[in-house]
Amino acid sequence: MTFWEEVLAIFIGDVFASVLLVFGYVIVQWFLRATDVTVGYAWKFTGTKFHPTFDIRNHSGSKTYLLANIAYTKNKRKNVVFIDNKSLWGKELKPESVSFLDEVAPVPSITSLPQCADVDVTLRLQSGRQFWLKGQGPGQLYIGRIQRFAFRLRQKFQKAAISLE
Repeated sequence: MTFWEEVLAIFIGDVFASVLLVFGYVIVQWFLRATDVTVGYAWKFTGTKFHPTFDIRNHSGSKTYLLANIAYTKNKRKNVVFIDNKSLWGKELKPESVSFLDEVAPVPSITSLPQCADVDVTLRLQSGRQFWLKGQGPGQLYIGRIQRFAFRLRQKFQKAAISLE
């Protein structure tokens, strides 16, 4: 191998190693962001006024989040039922905290329990991130296969006491 071929081979190897390092960093950051907040909800009612209660867990060890609003939709988020901009605005999710939020305004167009099952709830943070809560069952965060795997992996790391942040 000549001198310039050797220089080219080393350069290509360095570029490849750098790309792998950046790719690994991006995967770890996605993993931390995808699994740092979990949301669950259930419907509560007083008479004919129905509203959700939220169980929000911030698994992040360093990041504080601010809640923004709640959007209620039907037909896979195509038809807007109601948007609540006041109930949760500015509520803070401190690092490694669990918040139970019960002071949510009633949804005006929902008057019975069967209607609650048809409504999808989207909880938004002030950063623009949103959590789509499908209107089925008790109301758990809708996640795909990859996120489900990431949540399980994060739980294993937490049980093993390996800090991710």
